[in-house]
Order: sequence, then C-alpha cells, then structure tokens
Amino acid sequence: MKSRISATIFTALAFCLLTVFASAQTKQPNLTGTWKMNAEKSKFEQGGPSAITIKFDHKDSSLSETLTLTNDNNDRSVDLKYTTDGKETPQDVMGRNAQTSAKWEGDALMINWKADGDGDFSRKITVSADGKTMTMIVKQSTSTDTVVLEKQDAK
Repeated sequence: MKSRISATIFTALAFCLLTVFASAQTKQPNLTGTWKMNAEKSKFEQGGPSAITIKFDHKDSSLSETLTLTNDNNDRSVDLKYTTDGKETPQDVMGRNAQTSAKWEGDALMINWKADGDGDFSRKITVSADGKTMTMIVKQSTSTDTVVLEKQDAK
C-alpha cells in the first residue's frame, strides 16, 4: 500500500515539474520597446540597409510596429498592426497592398507578409534570455538574412 501511495505521489510530482518546465520553455517575450540594428553582427546576403530601427508596442495578442529602414541617409518607415493569433490582416506596406500575419511558434514570433506582385517575405523573431538582443531571420524569395537588434534604454 505504501509503495502504491509513494508511486502516485512521485508520478504527480513528476507531472507538476514537467508542466512547469514546459510552460517556462514556451514563455513568449514582450517585444515592447525600441530596437536598433547592430550592423557588425547582422548579415545580409545581397546587401542591406545601413540602419534599421523597430518600435514595437506589444499588449497581449495585439502588436504594433513602426519599421524604419535607412539607406544613404534616406529613411523609409512603415506602420503595421498585427494580432499574434495568425489571422491575416490587410496592410499598406510602402504603397503596396499586403496581407500580413503573426503567430507564436514556441518563443519565436513568425511574421509573414504577402505583398501583391512582390512575393512572400517572412521574419522569425527571437529575443535573448536577458531581453536585450533580438534576432530576426528574414527570408525572401532570393535571400535569407540575419538581423541582430539591440534594445534601447527607455528615456
């Protein structure tokens, strides 16, 4: 009888520990803040912008983004809104109609754009454990780039 009770307690304890461990592994980071590209750590297959700044406002499943790309002292910005449930949202992306979606895959956020006549574009976003470094794997039809961004201190 004692061994049956001990086995039941052990099984329950093991289940609780596995549940806690699994939930800790899939905790999704809050992306809110201003992130700036570290050009030295970023890699572009076909050349990239001289600077990237992203401002995220992340509340629950709502995500707003202002993406600014700088080339030759010329800035281009786009404001986007997503829900992180994978639902497609129509957007105006730099003068082009696009369908965008965002969804969590574990602790990575996948953002997809389908622009009229321009093919597909995706970003896999992960954040370091300390919350200070964001890595984006950016896939287009002709290249895959790695963009490393650092969180800026709030002023």
